[in-house]
Amino acid sequence: MATINAPFGAVDAQTILAAGTDGAKTITNQYTSITCVAALTGNVALAITVGSEVKAGAIIQLVAIMNGTETITFSGSIVAPVITGSAGKTVAQSFMYNGTNFYPMGAKIQVN
Repeated sequence: MATINAPFGAVDAQTILAAGTDGAKTITNQYTSITCVAALTGNVALAITVGSEVKAGAIIQLVAIMNGTETITFSGSIVAPVITGSAGKTVAQSFMYNGTNFYPMGAKIQVN
């Protein structure tokens, strides 16, 4: 059976390190998943650079597990309010690209 990659193609899976020091990401696919590999132990500055092949409508999904009240701040080609965590909780946020910047598609969701 053939793999179906529509409408966005393959997912670009990227990670954030628990120490919060790995926040510079380059987006090159129409669909990107950014996941924290363990509970954050420090604040993260998520700086997004967008490749020329990315088109309006591209999506980023961010999922992060918080150890305490760590924050995720955004810069570069992502414009969003700071996310502040709660101890032991997982937050999720989706963003859509308008051809210039990624913007939140809604409020962050606390998963658990």
